[in-house]
Amino acid sequence: MNDAAMAAKAFLESMESQQKRVQMMHEEYQRIRHSLDVSGVNYECTGAVNATRKTDAMAEMIAEMVDFESEMKQEECVLASMHLKATSSISRLTDDKEREVLHRWYLLHQSEDEIRKAMGYSQSMIYSFRQRGLSHLENFGKNRKNSE
Repeated sequence: MNDAAMAAKAFLESMESQQKRVQMMHEEYQRIRHSLDVSGVNYECTGAVNATRKTDAMAEMIAEMVDFESEMKQEECVLASMHLKATSSISRLTDDKEREVLHRWYLLHQSEDEIRKAMGYSQSMIYSFRQRGLSHLENFGKNRKNSE
């Protein structure tokens, strides 16, 4: 694999890694939210204000959850940006087969077997389209930089 194809492949695979990071954060966020012991809140006004360690701890936990949610949103923005860049680059490929293979492989996360069945090509052809498409992606990026 040439350097150009390796760079394109590395970017697309980093997008997959970012997707997994965001998914993991969502799952952990939901797990923690559901595990919090939030029993009924008493809104009765008795005139006295009694702060307890339990409510202080809950306030701290809520603040941490808000911070985590903010971090998760930032990771989602990184992923969205990567996805847009990949979609834009792949959509510019001139070869329909290369474009479809890369779209299915990296954007739809389909397996080689799923792509082969959907497109009706052999395994070696699918890998060939993928390899050529990756090379053309990076070459396109270089041509675009030179024209700017």
